[in-house]
Amino acid sequence: MLEVCLLGTGGMMPLPNRWLTALMTRLNGSSLLIDCGEGTQVAIREKGWSFHDIDVICFTHYHGDHISGLPGLLLSMGNAERKEPVTLIGPKGLERVVGALRTIAPELPFTLEFHELTEAEETIFCHGYEIEAYKVNHNVLCYGYSVVVRRGGRFFPELAAEHNVPQKFWNRLQKGETIEED
Repeated sequence: MLEVCLLGTGGMMPLPNRWLTALMTRLNGSSLLIDCGEGTQVAIREKGWSFHDIDVICFTHYHGDHISGLPGLLLSMGNAERKEPVTLIGPKGLERVVGALRTIAPELPFTLEFHELTEAEETIFCHGYEIEAYKVNHNVLCYGYSVVVRRGGRFFPELAAEHNVPQKFWNRLQKGETIEED
């Protein structure tokens, strides 16, 4: 099941009980973050979610209210004993911008993998997510994102019964599992 949480919706300046831009999704043990404004770490903690499982971070653009929380978040992820690489996706210039921000977070126990967007529309497959990136109109280079989770086929219990498939397997089959039985 895909879980989605708007961690922050404030603009330009954090306000009491309203953090800067960030959206987080969770799917099958992997988390994806879109933007990382100041206060994102606090909002994740308030939600009771973990920094450790963030595998992908997408950036819409490089205004401070969309990216200023990144150095602290990366350090928190390191303190949460993350060792696996983290994929960063964003407009052209991503590696340069993140490099500048990492001046205050120079050493991490995991690597960062960069995917700089250069086309008007791109699709990236990463950690079970299908991420559709598309240029949007803003005063700087900016992308919007659609997160697509493909569903398995439909399960027909009446056909399963008709073919004498034991009912104890139906739930697993409905989830797309392959079952081999004597």
